[in-house]
Amino acid sequence: MKPNIYIGSNSIEELGQLYPNRNFHLWHIPEIDSGFLRKIKSNLGGRIISQQTYQNGMPELNHVAAMHEQFSLTIRDPHSVILGIGGGSLMDFAKVIRFTTLEKNWFKSQLGSPLNEIPDFVNKHPLILAPTTAGTGSEVTGTATIWDFNFHKKHSFFGEEVYADEAIIDHQLCFGAPWELTRDSGLDALSHAIESIWNKKATAETRMQAIRAIHKISINLSLLHTNINHPEARKEMSEASLLAGLAMAKTQTSLVHALSYEETIHQKFSHGFACAIWLPIVLKIAKELPNQNLMKDSLELALGQHLLSPKALFDWLKSLGIPAYDPEHLTEEQLIKIEQAKQSPRGKNFLGSN
Repeated sequence: MKPNIYIGSNSIEELGQLYPNRNFHLWHIPEIDSGFLRKIKSNLGGRIISQQTYQNGMPELNHVAAMHEQFSLTIRDPHSVILGIGGGSLMDFAKVIRFTTLEKNWFKSQLGSPLNEIPDFVNKHPLILAPTTAGTGSEVTGTATIWDFNFHKKHSFFGEEVYADEAIIDHQLCFGAPWELTRDSGLDALSHAIESIWNKKATAETRMQAIRAIHKISINLSLLHTNINHPEARKEMSEASLLAGLAMAKTQTSLVHALSYEETIHQKFSHGFACAIWLPIVLKIAKELPNQNLMKDSLELALGQHLLSPKALFDWLKSLGIPAYDPEHLTEEQLIKIEQAKQSPRGKNFLGSN
C-alpha cells in the first residue's frame, strides 16, 4: 500500500532521487528552517517551478476550495510533482490540490464519498509529504480533514487515491517546533495509537504498532518537555507518529476522535489537545467493558502500570499542561455527549458501541 516510506536522519536527501525528470511545486510552512529549505532546493536542483508558503491553519472548506480552483487554473505542467512540507494541516491541504481540474466545485462534491477512481476530467499529480511535526500521521493516511467553521461541520476527503505517493520522515524537520505544537502533535499520535487498540477493526499488526508507538510517546514526550530539541527524543517521536499513523490508517479513529470534533469546531482547540482531554474518560469506559480481554491486555502492555489507570493518565496529561476531563467525576453533559458520539461513524468503531 502507498506511500513509499523513507525514514531517518537526512532522509530528506532522498528527494534528489525521486521523479528525476519532473518539475516540482513546493508548499511549506513559514517556520521551516532556512538551512533545511536550502538543502531541499539543492536536492531538487532547478526543478522547483513554484514555491508557496502555507500559513492558513486548519484547512477551512471555502478557503481550500478557492485555493484548489486557483491552483488548477494556473498550473501549466500536468506531470509536475507536489511536495508538501509541514504539519497535518498543510499535508491535508496538499492532498486536495494534487488533484487539478477545471470542473468547478468538484472538490466540494467529492467530500464524504471515497475517491477510489480518478475521473477523466481530473489530473492526479504525484505527491510527496514530509512532516515537520510528529503527530498527525497524515503523510501515511488516505484522508484529509476539512473544516467548515461557518456551519460547524467536519468533512473528510478520503479514499485509496488520496494517499501520498512518498512519505519522507526526517526528524530533523521537527527541530525548532515549540513545546505546545510538539505536545499537541504528540498527543494526537498517542490518540491514534490508543484508538487503534480499543477499535473493532484492530488486528494483531495494528495492536503491535500501537503498543510500540505508545511506549515511545509516553517516554519521549516528557523528555521533550524539559529539552525541546532532545535529538533522540525527536527521532523516537517521529517513529512513534509513523507507527500510530500506520495503525490508524488501517483501523480508522474511534470514540475519542468523535468526541474531539465538537471541541475543535466550537472551541478552536488544536486536534491533539481536543483528543487528549477525552482520553482518560474513554480509557475508563474501555477498561470497564466486559469480555474484552485482548483489548485490555494490549492496553496494559502499551500503557504500563504508570499510565494504565485513567487517573494516572489524567495526572500525566496535567503534568504536560493538558486540563483533561476528570474520569472520576463525569458530568451528565459528558455522558450525553459520549452516548451521542458512539452513534457517529467514528464512534461506531469503538468496541463499546452497539
